[in-house]
Amino acid sequence: MNLWRNITVGNLGEIITGYTPPTKNTEFFGDKYPFITPTDITMESRSVQTERFLSQEGYEYNKNRLLAPNSVCVTCIASIGKICMTTVPSVTNQQINSIVVNQDQYDPYFVYYLLITKTDVIQSVANSATTPIVNKSTFASIHVCVPPLPEQTQIANFLDRKTGQIDELIRIKERQIELLQEQRTVLINQAVTKGLDPHVEMKPSGVEWIGEIPRHWEVLRTKHVGSSNPSKNNIKTACLKDELVVFLPMERVHTDGTIDQELRLPYSQLKNGYTYFEEGDILIAKVTPCFENGKIIHIKNLATSVGFGSTEFIVIRPDLKKVFPPFLHYILYNAPLRSIGKHFMTSAIGLKRVPTEFVENFRIPIPTYQEQQQIANFLSHKTKQIDELIAAEQQKIELLKEYRQSLISEAVTGKIDVRNEV
Repeated sequence: MNLWRNITVGNLGEIITGYTPPTKNTEFFGDKYPFITPTDITMESRSVQTERFLSQEGYEYNKNRLLAPNSVCVTCIASIGKICMTTVPSVTNQQINSIVVNQDQYDPYFVYYLLITKTDVIQSVANSATTPIVNKSTFASIHVCVPPLPEQTQIANFLDRKTGQIDELIRIKERQIELLQEQRTVLINQAVTKGLDPHVEMKPSGVEWIGEIPRHWEVLRTKHVGSSNPSKNNIKTACLKDELVVFLPMERVHTDGTIDQELRLPYSQLKNGYTYFEEGDILIAKVTPCFENGKIIHIKNLATSVGFGSTEFIVIRPDLKKVFPPFLHYILYNAPLRSIGKHFMTSAIGLKRVPTEFVENFRIPIPTYQEQQQIANFLSHKTKQIDELIAAEQQKIELLKEYRQSLISEAVTGKIDVRNEV
């Protein structure tokens, strides 16, 4: 550690702030030079795949900002602290400050790992504007401590090997989660379309996604077993004025079927302009990508007498004489509604939405009420087991990510000596 030096980021090489050529000039964009933006950068990968490229004309317009391979790029506006490295000559937009590393004195891969440990510092020096910004001079003035070049390379090689091993373990666990999610989807689809008796006599349903169903089942449209977007003018709301009720913006509804009920607003503020729902209703997010991602929930244990949510929800109120609500939720949450529904989505100035009419007319298999209850109870038990396995794998991934971060921090600060590592 005696040979380590305290320097600033600006000493590591040339700092270049990116720039976006005028987008109205389409000739500036082509397929020659990767054009890196913050959305292209992920914390899981050192390399970057860009959505857009600049043409030779775009490069000429921006040539003073061309980054050499192995430059280190750091987002410094809005989503501050995302880091990647270039593999070929590249250009970034103005949200990114990059270091063209002086490779005579510094190892670019070490610099990459070093800046990962400085994410909190980079975020802390951002200005307090509505959109946080770390300008070029502030970025360049951040203090870092570096060892001699040979030791930098040893540290980088050590971390490449160790983080590679950790990343492979993470990929294995992510694949295990994917397989469990696939198992969950197959389980639900099998139960709601075929029932629980493997020996029951079957008949064609007449609906491609359903296939054969038990002979005594029927196929109905959603609107025949539930009403859509029911009126809020009823006995429950007649006496409500400024009472606080649950409000669910889209971000408080989760794809695992849970909701965050902490936000409460006065009924008088919500009664006009928001989506009304009650205990037992099914909420379907109609807007992309929430619809495709499965934000379809059954309202259970509602904390207030009624609730309101985003205007981007469709509400289905099950007819309790015809359908067991948890069973209807499993059918509507089932993958086919989403995979088929995305082809019926319409757009109004950008965002696509699935029409209420599509959900109302979606054809679904309906068994006897008793079977609906049995299937729903079976799926509740089985999906809970799978969800617990998924949660356990996700926890292991988080622990691996934490270990990865701590390993990087200890290596680049010299807390662990990697000089004798093979």
